[in-house]
Amino acid sequence: MRWTNLGAIIENTIRANQLKSFFKNHGQQECLLDLGCGPRPYFSIYQPYFTKTIGSDLADSPFPKKEIDIYCSATEVPLPDESVDVILCTEVLHDLPEPDLFFSEVKRLLKKGGVLVLTSPFVVPIVDGSFDHYRYTKQGLIYRIQKSELEVKSIEEVGDLFATMITLSIKPILKLFNTLAKKLRLKAIYSVYNPFCLF
Repeated sequence: MRWTNLGAIIENTIRANQLKSFFKNHGQQECLLDLGCGPRPYFSIYQPYFTKTIGSDLADSPFPKKEIDIYCSATEVPLPDESVDVILCTEVLHDLPEPDLFFSEVKRLLKKGGVLVLTSPFVVPIVDGSFDHYRYTKQGLIYRIQKSELEVKSIEEVGDLFATMITLSIKPILKLFNTLAKKLRLKAIYSVYNPFCLF
């Protein structure tokens, strides 16, 4: 059993629907790299479209190791030049202290005509102070991508003022419950006793 919060459910559903549409429209290809894959939440969406999929993450990733094929940083991936058709990188970019190195590595790894599918948060509270480095506007992403001599095909902004208000109002409450659970050592706080958690 895994509990999650309403905001995460909404965000993950929107992201999953966007990815379904993207992969359906791009058809069959050879190789996808899920960069910073974590537990590979989108595996069932992209797997049918590729002959080979590779999940990569840090060696100290808190996610199940069975999902990770390669242990590496997102700026130094031990794969050959021009060996990947699609790089999927969801909610990782804001954690990278050197984003230009990331985009340079993406450029090195992608085959000619290859595609980077990237998601990054904009207005969300700091998640983890030791890793959480940046927030990007649309213009900021375009600048970083073009600086690395990659071409921007499209950027789709998700959410509006209402979504931002919901995110900013729910996150502090979730953080309070998380802090209480740690200090009181009560796992029950992660369950039905937290009104912002769902099954």
